[in-house]
Amino acid sequence: MDDLNMLLAVGGFAAFLFFILGVGLYLLFSIGLYGLAKTERTGNDWFAFVPLLQLYIVGKILKEIKISNYTVPMLELVLPLAPIAVGIAGGILEAVPLLGTLLQMLLNLAYAVFSIMVMYRFYKRYKGDQATVMTVLSVLLFFMGPIYVFNLRKARPL
Repeated sequence: MDDLNMLLAVGGFAAFLFFILGVGLYLLFSIGLYGLAKTERTGNDWFAFVPLLQLYIVGKILKEIKISNYTVPMLELVLPLAPIAVGIAGGILEAVPLLGTLLQMLLNLAYAVFSIMVMYRFYKRYKGDQATVMTVLSVLLFFMGPIYVFNLRKARPL
């Protein structure tokens, strides 16, 4: 019984540490995005503290994104609505045996690539040539994105 109690205590402590880390990273990202929203005069700066509405602020800052020959307009609407649409489409695709799973995976991959492209454009706006390294590190090390955004909070576009 002592081993089980020790295991539960260690697991509880680890969960607490991950919770504190998550809250800290959320606050870093939110404060950084809030600063950028104020600098960029996006309006509704407080959206930076609401998870899905954070994407609205990113969209307001970037305005649009070019993918090959296509320009995605109204990014402030596309970014917060895209994960909702992907979730709904994924739920519908689950009903289709085998092919649905494959299509769901492709849809999730496309959304991930789109998100990385948006992240790159966001960093490029403020850091120019450093954007590639920042994007790669943000993808590989989950905690770097919030740290970068926090450090950009007073940045001006290049």
